Amino acid sequence: MLSEYKHPYVTVDLLLFSVIDGQLAVCLTVRDEEPYKDMYALPGSFIRENESAEGAVERLLSDKLSLTGQIYTEQLMTFSDVNRDPRERVISIAYIGIIPDQHMVNVPWMKWFTIQGSNVGSYKLCQVDGDESFISTSLGFDHDEMLNIAIDRLKGKIDYTDIIFKFLKDSKQFTASTLRHIYESVTGQEINRGNFTKYQMNTYMEHGLIKKTGSISIGRGRPADTYSYIGGDRLWIRY
Repeated sequence: MLSEYKHPYVTVDLLLFSVIDGQLAVCLTVRDEEPYKDMYALPGSFIRENESAEGAVERLLSDKLSLTGQIYTEQLMTFSDVNRDPRERVISIAYIGIIPDQHMVNVPWMKWFTIQGSNVGSYKLCQVDGDESFISTSLGFDHDEMLNIAIDRLKGKIDYTDIIFKFLKDSKQFTASTLRHIYESVTGQEINRGNFTKYQMNTYMEHGLIKKTGSISIGRGRPADTYSYIGGDRLWIRY
């Protein structure tokens, strides 16, 4: 009988990423109540009785982050450790979100932190346009675990999905160099310019994800071909 089972609370937590100054960055908020009062954590919300998890994410984006329109999100995984929340039995469904421009988040209670490697097994988070920095194990709840898993997910999916294009500020006109810098920011690894153009860009073109626009970009270096993203949610196997 259903009456024999106590209803656990269910929440959504959002890992909102962008690329800032050549580094992968995550958006965090300071908790204003217990538990973990005054600690940084991921933005989240309890799921209401009359909404889906996806609906709760949309409401979170709109109400707490003042983001409207097409924001890319995808479900990461469910976190259900019995003791993950000291208040009650709370299950969290974590989502990854990607926005191409950090300035789209323009509310004072949200802060951007670049994600840097650390020699203690977690990440060093450094505030953008601020002085705060700390190791990601200082996040409230199990949000450090969520962050680690989400970064690994991004690093993996960037090689076999079109997720890299979600970081572009202008998906209708970009250069191979622009895309390569995003790739390096997400993976944390440098990649040879020639190899990226030869393998990654050609793979994108062969699978119908991008096309040349016919125009070139003039900058400090040599003129470069520009491309337009035309694909959508396609997968491929990396050569």
